[in-house]
Amino acid sequence: MDRAVVLVSGGVNSAVITAIAREQYEPVLLHVGWNHRSADRELAAFEQLSAHFGIEKTLAAELPCMAAFGGNSRVSKRLSIEDANTLNQETPSTFAPGVLPSMLGLAAAWSGAIKARRIFVGISEGLGGTGPALAQLYPDYRREFVQAFNLTLRYAFPAKQDILVEAPLVDLSRAEIVRLGLKCEVPYALTWSCYASGAKPCGRCLGCVNRALGFSKAGMADPLFLEPVGA
Repeated sequence: MDRAVVLVSGGVNSAVITAIAREQYEPVLLHVGWNHRSADRELAAFEQLSAHFGIEKTLAAELPCMAAFGGNSRVSKRLSIEDANTLNQETPSTFAPGVLPSMLGLAAAWSGAIKARRIFVGISEGLGGTGPALAQLYPDYRREFVQAFNLTLRYAFPAKQDILVEAPLVDLSRAEIVRLGLKCEVPYALTWSCYASGAKPCGRCLGCVNRALGFSKAGMADPLFLEPVGA
């Protein structure tokens, strides 16, 4: 079975694509930290998801220079994380320029080293939600970006080393992604979507609002907000 490197942040989408990748490939999981606010929570989610899916080969890499660059509220506490309900068509402060391309570059490098044929990334253009689509806010969430990156890979590796990025969720709404994950028995209680780090999600950032919308439209309660039995 061919290998596939799966980029896993620890959120809903990356958990779902891990389940999808297992159907056709031997998945190896890559988590990339970049000194962002929710780094500890996302790393913990990555480790728990890796254990749940029984993935033997995993790697946690770091891009610490992103915090030194600053320029976005995911790393800089001097900038406020916007309330998702206030967002318009303008690029939000939570957009971190270069982070996703850098992650895919690391995934490509690892793929080349371990002879993986595919790279899975959980981006979605954000169809079916309220307010601006994710692809309007985060330009590297567009299918055109994936196509352009794949063109780059054609020139970055020998012809015999066929590496391709796949974004299987790019056309799906968050509700459709949640439903797909239910069919794949994804453990949503182990995932983390909030841009902040705390005992509970903030409920206001774009990550939280998109997650809440997906679970609501899918007709399912978010397990992160369910009280444990006997509490």
